[in-house]
Amino acid sequence: MSSPHTPHTPHSFFSLFAHTPHPTPHTLHPTPHTPHPTPHTPHPTPYTPHPTPQFPNKLTPASF
Repeated sequence: MSSPHTPHTPHSFFSLFAHTPHPTPHTLHPTPHTPHPTPHTPHPTPYTPHPTPQFPNKLTPASF
């Protein structure tokens, strides 16, 4: 008996594959998150606390 050995109709078989919702390639190109940080070189003002010139103690009896 040469009965078509296809119990399930090809349509239902392919319908399973046809209904595979091809997921859109979820490759959302993330924008290169390289937030160019401003070169944080806070030019520190040259802390040279100009020491007041040591005036010779004029009030010392030695200077009189």
